[in-house]
Amino acid sequence: MTQVDLYPFKKYVLALGPGRDVPPGQSVNDRYWVLSPGVWHDTQAPDPPPHPAQITPAALPYLKAYPHQLHVPTVYGECQLSTGPVLLLDNVPVDRHGRLLPTLGAAWASAKPFRQVYWCWQLFKLWPHLFGLNMAASLTAPEAIHIDGWRIRLSNLIPGQPPLAALADLIGSLLPKADPLVASTLQPLLDQCREGQPNFDQILEHLNRALLTQAMEISLATEVAGSTNSGQQPQNEDACYPSHAELERASTADLPSLPRIAIVCDGVGGHAGGEIASQMVVRSLQLQLRGLLAEVADQEEPLPPYVVMGQIEAAIRVANNLVASQNDSQGRTERQRMGTTLVVAVMVPQRIPSPQGPREVNELYIAHAGDSRAYWITPESCHLLTIDDDVAGREITNGNSYPVAARGRSDAGALTQALGTREADSLTPHIDRFILDETGILLLCSDGLSDHQRVETSWANYIGLIVKNIVPLPTAVESWVELANQKNGHDNIAVVLMHCKVAGETVIVDDMTPPPSLTEQDLGTTELTEASKALLYGEGEEPAEIEDPVTATETKPRRLQAFVLSIVLLIAVSVAGVIGVVLWQSLGPTTDENFQDTPITEPES
Repeated sequence: MTQVDLYPFKKYVLALGPGRDVPPGQSVNDRYWVLSPGVWHDTQAPDPPPHPAQITPAALPYLKAYPHQLHVPTVYGECQLSTGPVLLLDNVPVDRHGRLLPTLGAAWASAKPFRQVYWCWQLFKLWPHLFGLNMAASLTAPEAIHIDGWRIRLSNLIPGQPPLAALADLIGSLLPKADPLVASTLQPLLDQCREGQPNFDQILEHLNRALLTQAMEISLATEVAGSTNSGQQPQNEDACYPSHAELERASTADLPSLPRIAIVCDGVGGHAGGEIASQMVVRSLQLQLRGLLAEVADQEEPLPPYVVMGQIEAAIRVANNLVASQNDSQGRTERQRMGTTLVVAVMVPQRIPSPQGPREVNELYIAHAGDSRAYWITPESCHLLTIDDDVAGREITNGNSYPVAARGRSDAGALTQALGTREADSLTPHIDRFILDETGILLLCSDGLSDHQRVETSWANYIGLIVKNIVPLPTAVESWVELANQKNGHDNIAVVLMHCKVAGETVIVDDMTPPPSLTEQDLGTTELTEASKALLYGEGEEPAEIEDPVTATETKPRRLQAFVLSIVLLIAVSVAGVIGVVLWQSLGPTTDENFQDTPITEPES
């Protein structure tokens, strides 16, 4: 694996601390290049950054907040300057050109009403977690709250435990620029926050109802496809839903729920145990989730998120105990016990009463245990939605190790939990709820694909072909599987794609135009052409060089330029060949009469 695989674009970090005020255009420790105040480019990535032998107080809150890295930065490294220590943060709200993403205040006025409420929902959901870390002040500092499309991202953590009224004051300052309906809906909730002892659960319940009301305007359709492959292993212990085998077993009664359920399992245990465990969990869960969808369909009022999460967790525990019982009946102990990782997505259609009658809102619930992953991918970005349950993550979250050191351990990837290895009481599945307001792809996969950051370095080559409906979804799944076989190949692979399409949305994909020789009809088959495979596989390994904003203007990705140049050269060669043939035919016979009557015959064998 080449170094460029890990960082498809330049590595940018945020610098915090007394020594961060280095003027732009300066080099720091012969490694970091200062682009703007606080934004540094690591010129030696992916070489591990330096860090202290002992955890510093400045780094500890970020380590503790590691499970919330969808919104909170992680620690990258630390360096010591003459002006003081500097803490460097990774996973920060910086675009691929080294520019900070807009703050909540800057993005608020131009945002759709749904997103205004959704951003408020995320702030309130983060509140108890950061309050417990004495970092809730981060959610009341306007300069620290940034916007990355649909999600809230913090640039840094700020110590302090202000009252909930402080969060209400921040949101209240935005209401004059809010949609009038949003402002009238949020104001009573903010007033509740300012009461002496606000009921946080009740505030969340009311905010959730406001969110669902705004989401009624979003019309969402889904399509799902999946596949598994043994890779270079003799046995395939991965399983998924849907798959070719599962579709063959499906009846017409299964069809309404089929596009709403996606499952990936990666079996562990050996001696056919992993294969059994993964298949047992997939079959158990898809049956239970179909029952959940049927139950929700009968409800006249939307079920609160905690109720849906509770039912999904109960289904996971049932599946866990099926495998655990099988282990017990076969006398499997310790490392012989079979188990499986899990990542599951279910699109739950809630019925929301309205003056015009019941309206449908689609809620996406994602649950996982182990190191199988879920990604949300749009033409603009790729969001990792899950956190691996492994030794490295445990050591980081416990505040015992910097991420670079934890991931360098020999046992870094060892799982800390999986389904079936123990009784359900010891299992803690992670479950989150999302509401989608944009067209994109939900990718579920086992580590046979996600290892070596293969998704993060390759997603841009795939997304345009899928969201533009140029490549059918089953073909796109097989393309991801083939990529994993070519670039990883050491493990089984399971991939499920859920294409989520918002009605009426125009999807713009930069630099993803297919080759001129290919039409949509050509690509709309179940097999990719060689040219399409070249587009998918041939351009992800050498990403375009992006100049620092302080030294050069933005340039188009070089991969598109190279592709266009190759087409021009191909045309030129073809034209030259045709001209050569014409000249040979017109001039050749008169230059050597010995060839005039020579017959063209098959050579003797």
